[in-house]
Amino acid sequence: MQQLKYDSLTTKVTGRDVDNLKSLYAQKKSNVFMNVIIGVIILGSVSPSLIIAAQASVDTVTPVLLQVGFMVLIASIVGVLVIQQQTKKWQQGVRLYRFAEANGLKFSPKIDSPVRDGLIFNIGRSRSAYNILSSTTSNPFEIANYTYTTGSGKNSRTYIYGYIMVQLDRNLPHMVLDSKANNTNIFGLSISDLPVEFNKDQKLSLEGDFDSHFTLYAPKEYEQDALYVFTPDLMQLFIDDSLNFDAEIVDNKIFIYSNTQFDLTNQALLQRLFNVIDKVVSKVESQTEHYIDERVGSAIKDAIAVPGRRLKIRKSWVAIVLLFFYIIYFVFSVLYPMLSIK
Repeated sequence: MQQLKYDSLTTKVTGRDVDNLKSLYAQKKSNVFMNVIIGVIILGSVSPSLIIAAQASVDTVTPVLLQVGFMVLIASIVGVLVIQQQTKKWQQGVRLYRFAEANGLKFSPKIDSPVRDGLIFNIGRSRSAYNILSSTTSNPFEIANYTYTTGSGKNSRTYIYGYIMVQLDRNLPHMVLDSKANNTNIFGLSISDLPVEFNKDQKLSLEGDFDSHFTLYAPKEYEQDALYVFTPDLMQLFIDDSLNFDAEIVDNKIFIYSNTQFDLTNQALLQRLFNVIDKVVSKVESQTEHYIDERVGSAIKDAIAVPGRRLKIRKSWVAIVLLFFYIIYFVFSVLYPMLSIK
């Protein structure tokens, strides 16, 4: 990979620079401040009626005024904090745009509902990728952050990932390398940070002590194919450069996942991510240069038989049990009383 220039990540950003970037990507100027002003006006229009209502008792006027003033103060503080957060976000965007320009890359501030084949991209709602650095040269790559939301109301939860995506020279069987370094440990039980679970009969054992660092999944009858790709020297590269990252090979793409977002204006982190592309991904490409799926019945290098295209996802028995009890509850608390009415 070419020598990259990182100076733009620490350059000064002015308000005009932010406005120019917004104009470039057809983004309207932030209306947060105006929304706060509108909120203050609404509160101001409501307060006289509250004061009039309190005229019957002089003692209640001061508390009402204090309450209204407190509401205005809170709205103003929230507005200022949101504006500061939005400004910081766009300042980061300006620096990343400059970095992309200096290194022959492309920058996109946000893509809603991006179409990707990786396992994190088809879950939940409000899906979007942001702070995206990409290349359209040979073996195109993408470095970005991604977020989605599951559930609703009080049960809603937002997930944020950082990811690398690189296009490979050919299609390969679906394989997932789950790092144990980023798992959650509860009472000694290690729980994967990946959003799905795979059937246990697809789990493979790696050579040496690599099993203590990673769990490898591959479709049934593709065990040897997976070990052909994830050789000891490649696994050592993962330990050296990507120990806290998960990896997925799907079709002709390789994804590297982090369960925390990337601060792409951090030079040390960005250098590490490009190092992963340069070393780990390049090794995968060279390792699979002559791979052929013999199950397709010919020497076509770019075809994978149907059983090898996707891993089988494990059913969540917890969800099934909860659904069963919910049905029982619904039958006896709603339907049974209705049917019992004469």
